[in-house]
Amino acid sequence: MNMKTLLLVSFCGFLAMGAVAQVPADTTTVQPVTTPAPPPQPPATAAAPVEKSRRDTRPLKERIDFGFGTSFWITPNQTYVELAPVIAYRFPKALITGMGYRYIYRHERVGGQDLNAYGPDFFARLNLFKGIYLWTEYEILKNEYLYQVGGQELATGSTTTESYFAGLGWMRSVGRKGRGGISVQVLYNFLYERDIYNPYYSAWTYRVGYFF
Repeated sequence: MNMKTLLLVSFCGFLAMGAVAQVPADTTTVQPVTTPAPPPQPPATAAAPVEKSRRDTRPLKERIDFGFGTSFWITPNQTYVELAPVIAYRFPKALITGMGYRYIYRHERVGGQDLNAYGPDFFARLNLFKGIYLWTEYEILKNEYLYQVGGQELATGSTTTESYFAGLGWMRSVGRKGRGGISVQVLYNFLYERDIYNPYYSAWTYRVGYFF
């Protein structure tokens, strides 16, 4: 092979290599398919706390109580009869409050006189446990009394007497719902004064009543 032929072959090979070098590389890349993000949701609002209603939804007949109390005794000098209707409000738990009106009849055998006492009272009852309750009561009575005028002659006067009772009671429930029943109370009068003006014979008072 002569020199011209060798140079021609070399030149053609050089041209072929340059052409290959100038072919651009395929830079196209396949992009991954992405799922579009969901639109932003509004922030969740916290549920407002449910407030417990303080309103008493019980029927009126379950909130109101009626009762009737009495006391009675006979001594050589006196006959004593006490009558006391009451109305009360029953709270949802153990407390009952109310008011009433008390009438006391006394017959004094010594002077052969009939004496009367009457007036309002306000009370509260707290149930301690089954059948046993605590009772407190404030009372204002206008009452008649006897006094002597000029020796042995007796006259009738009137005055106002206040009493404050506290003590215990026991109640025997009757009926299907157990609301009513017969009760027995033993009370002490902290304002008691033993004189001719007081309609009570002692600081201790015993009562029997019925609630319905």
